[in-house]
Order: sequence, then structure tokens, then C-alpha cells
Amino acid sequence: MIVTLIWLIAFAVILFLSLKSWEGPYGRFIDRRVPKTLRSRDDRWVWCVAAATLGATAIVNPVSMLLTLLILLLVGWIVRKLVGWGMGKSKTRK
Repeated sequence: MIVTLIWLIAFAVILFLSLKSWEGPYGRFIDRRVPKTLRSRDDRWVWCVAAATLGATAIVNPVSMLLTLLILLLVGWIVRKLVGWGMGKSKTRK
């Protein structure tokens, strides 16, 4: 119960701060990083809620978040290497 309460408080604080800074650096960061095809009219709510969820989870359970991030990075690196290897093989065979 305490963990849930801490998560909810962290979520509310991060959501408030991200919504407050949407017109400032946070909104500009999202505009620069997100491709136009992934944008919508309600970007503010989607990205602020996503940041608040990730931030609150990282505060409550940082070890699991770190391990999940490491696993995702490892899988992404392996996929990138396999795609590069496959593209190299396909270019040599004509």
C-alpha cells in the first residue's frame, strides 16, 4: 500500500511538472525527437503521462527499470547487428 501511495504521489508530481514545462524545454525536446508521423493533436497528454509513468516507476523500483533498460538495449543491439549482417549478405549476392 505504501509503495502504491509513493508511486501515485511521484506520478502526480512528475505529471504536473511535465505539463507545466510543455511550452518550454520539455515540449521542444519532444518536438525535435519525435517524427512527424508519430505526432497528434494531443501530444502533450500522451508524452506527459508516459514520462510520469516511467518516472514514477523508476523512483519506486529503480533496479527493475535499470535491468529492463539493459535488456532492451541488448536486444536492440543484437537486432541492429543482425540487420546489418543480413544487409551485407544481401548486397554481396546479386
